[in-house]
Amino acid sequence: MAERRVSLDDLAAEAAAVWRSARPHAVVWLCGELGTGKTTFAQAVTRAARARPARSPTYALVHEYTSPEGAIIHVDCYRLRHPDEALDLDFPDLERRARLLLIEWPERAGRHAPRPDVRITLAHADAPDRRLLERSA
Repeated sequence: MAERRVSLDDLAAEAAAVWRSARPHAVVWLCGELGTGKTTFAQAVTRAARARPARSPTYALVHEYTSPEGAIIHVDCYRLRHPDEALDLDFPDLERRARLLLIEWPERAGRHAPRPDVRITLAHADAPDRRLLERSA
């Protein structure tokens, strides 16, 4: 899919669409520079799923949110200093338990990050309330 310029409301709609269309145990990679909206996207997913709102997981690497349809597990790999540190996260177990597994900064987990069903790439745009969004499978 081509990159699109979106508003923050559009970002929330895209997150809701990902939630509705994702198969059980799906993995979503959230990629992009700091401040582009990866956590905002995760928060919109939890709202769409009727779960308690997501927090930024930068200090606790893993947060789990319960929704009526199953768990949303949100992982932030930003603080990993080496990909092998991702082994401690036990991605296979997280993937098994999650209705949806959201992974921010998956590249920092290297080969240990499960392959994505959906990859969301966000970038800064020309206005503070706009983002460039690319969704790929």
